[in-house]
Amino acid sequence: MKNVLINATSLDAVGALTILNQYTDNLAKKSEDDKEYYVFVPDACIIKELKSNIHYIKNSENLLYKGRNYWNSIGMKKWCKNNRINPYEIFSMQNYYPFGFGNKKFFKRLYLHQSIPFFDYKWRLFKKEERVLWFYKNIYYFLIKWSVKKSNQVIVQTEWFKKQLVKIFNIDKEKIIVEKPVLNKIDPKNYNKYTELKGQLKLFYPASEFIYKNHEILYKAMDIIVNEYNFKNIVLYLTLEDSNNYVLDFIKKYNLSDNIILTGILDYEQVMHYYKTVDVLVFPSKIETFGLPLIEAQYFNLPIIASDLELYREVIGNYSGDVVYCKYDDARKWADSIIFLSVNDRSIMRHK
Repeated sequence: MKNVLINATSLDAVGALTILNQYTDNLAKKSEDDKEYYVFVPDACIIKELKSNIHYIKNSENLLYKGRNYWNSIGMKKWCKNNRINPYEIFSMQNYYPFGFGNKKFFKRLYLHQSIPFFDYKWRLFKKEERVLWFYKNIYYFLIKWSVKKSNQVIVQTEWFKKQLVKIFNIDKEKIIVEKPVLNKIDPKNYNKYTELKGQLKLFYPASEFIYKNHEILYKAMDIIVNEYNFKNIVLYLTLEDSNNYVLDFIKKYNLSDNIILTGILDYEQVMHYYKTVDVLVFPSKIETFGLPLIEAQYFNLPIIASDLELYREVIGNYSGDVVYCKYDDARKWADSIIFLSVNDRSIMRHK
């Protein structure tokens, strides 16, 4: 039997976990009978269908998993040695290859979904909230480069990402495969409106609190909208915890407690109910690998205001709904675009 090792131990965040769950769903359908699959996954991975030649090893069941760094540097190689497994193929779904396999001849496939090193933003090492981003930009970059160079095939989610790899790493574009995430079809009829949400115009931004998600531009835009333009009935809903002191301080300073609502972290179903309820998706993120909300919102025919990035134009594509692109750091442009939605017929808005 040909042994295929699939390394996905750290894909436990929302977007990455969605990709992993989709992959495991397809693996049961596409697995080859002459191959034995060993799939290393986080405990949160959902396994719907089992097959005798596919073995799922969850982190909590893996005695050699002692954290992501240990596993990638020592653990996976040791696991192969202990279990007398010689890989025919290794598929790393977490941006770089595990160490210790030397120059052994086997097929190397890489799924690359970390895009931070490929955006031209500079992060500060000695600023706490930017330190991890500095690491990804300046250190993790070389792990990705090493892995991309040695791989036989690299999978990315967009043509934009493919172009970045070809340009920056000077590699053969033929070994880069673009596989856009496939969302399960969303039927808005399956979801209800949240009747308790306030606001004549309700804005929604489903995003984590990472600094590159660029929430700050929305705070500044809301300050302009409410305190300068005097539009009091526009409400922004953010999926942040109400313990986020930075946001709370901003809300208090500019008297925006009625206009910025922190929903806390929402699960998938709750996010869908919000899409059904709100009026506009705002997406000011400065960095993404794909940006799933830009696709999800289209099922609900929501107008979209997004940062003006080539990546987002590709993801949004030929959406028949209304789209406005704003420079990610221009608060007044964001404010004006939001106001435009509140006072005009949306059907005439088409800034593509």
